[in-house]
Amino acid sequence: MNKLVITIAGLLLSLQVNAQVFKSLGFKGGITVTNFSEWNPSDSTINKFYTKAPESRILVNIALFAEGLSTKYFSTVGEIAYNPKGVSFSYPMLNGNGNVIGEESIDNRIGYISLMLCEKARVNWNKMNLYVFAGPRVDMQLNSNTDRDFDETYRKFNSMIFGATTGLGVEFYDRNFKIITEFQYEPDIAYTLDNSYGKVKKNTWLLRVGFGLNAGK
Repeated sequence: MNKLVITIAGLLLSLQVNAQVFKSLGFKGGITVTNFSEWNPSDSTINKFYTKAPESRILVNIALFAEGLSTKYFSTVGEIAYNPKGVSFSYPMLNGNGNVIGEESIDNRIGYISLMLCEKARVNWNKMNLYVFAGPRVDMQLNSNTDRDFDETYRKFNSMIFGATTGLGVEFYDRNFKIITEFQYEPDIAYTLDNSYGKVKKNTWLLRVGFGLNAGK
């Protein structure tokens, strides 16, 4: 996996070589909010003690991107990101008599390397580009941090998940660089878990800012 990440990062960094083809290179970062649109594992321990639906967590993502094949209104954007996705599970806290006296929560997280290729449509206005984008995405599991109660379920999760990416944003630019603010939605097409053990599927929202260097003329 580490060799794959290094190879892809090197490929993205090389995209500035030909300014006639490649428009800009830069990085983005921001917050990731994940929600399980389906959470139905058959694990009896989880279903007994964690009766509430999982709640979203806020985590931090970072990405490298390269933009090219540009025309007046369209361009293609490739991106590699480290994008952790996680949720929080709550359970009742009991006293010595077995009475509920509060609520505790447990956080679980999986770190993914996300690769995406999007087509971007933009409109220029007063040194700004207003844009929308969409394209395919694949998430490859890199690491995880899960509570032991969830180990059995999380070990059954697919390590590669296909999905889509779509969003909108604004770029403030001059001749040499641009500053980016964007909102991104990542629905998964494939299930995180889909077998006799149960079904799990997730959706993710991202809010990001970034900086890009424009290729020379």
